[in-house]
Amino acid sequence: MPDPSSAVSAQLIDRSVPFSGRLLRVELDRAKEPAGPDEYGPEVRREVVRHPGAVAIVAVTPERRLVMVRQYRYAAGRFLLEIPAGTLEPGEHPEDTARRELREETGYSAETLRPLGSFFSAPGFCDEVIHLFRAEGLTPGEQDTDFGEDIDLVEIPVAEGRRRLAAGGFEDAKTLAGLGLFFLEERGRS
Repeated sequence: MPDPSSAVSAQLIDRSVPFSGRLLRVELDRAKEPAGPDEYGPEVRREVVRHPGAVAIVAVTPERRLVMVRQYRYAAGRFLLEIPAGTLEPGEHPEDTARRELREETGYSAETLRPLGSFFSAPGFCDEVIHLFRAEGLTPGEQDTDFGEDIDLVEIPVAEGRRRLAAGGFEDAKTLAGLGLFFLEERGRS
């Protein structure tokens, strides 16, 4: 992520919280946003979804297969093929979350876990930051999914993942970002 010290705060006028749930909170704000170094624009209304953040993992087996998950996504109304991912627990470091989620969703444990980058998922209305990791030195194990998670493990050759990515075969933003950074890194290694 870019340097957080470059962040500039808006002037909050009023806030209401019409919803606060297990995973997220919705805030309705009236504020003035920065328009320059010491200047603010007119009053605006903003709807903001507050999210604890998440991780997503590009996991590669020793046989050069991408470890992916297929699951039904209610909001999308269909099954999606994605890289493993999950939400940060309070006080949990992103690398710890990545190790936990990889094991829970896929059964795999990683010998090495390296950051690929971080990004805001939808900064127009949400503060969620997704931390991307590359996992290698994988050891198989048993899935340990949460209640209500029906996750199918899918492994595809790295070359097939590259073809699918280039052909628009993935619909999930974290998968697009994670695989894109993974393949850029791979190209830099050759």
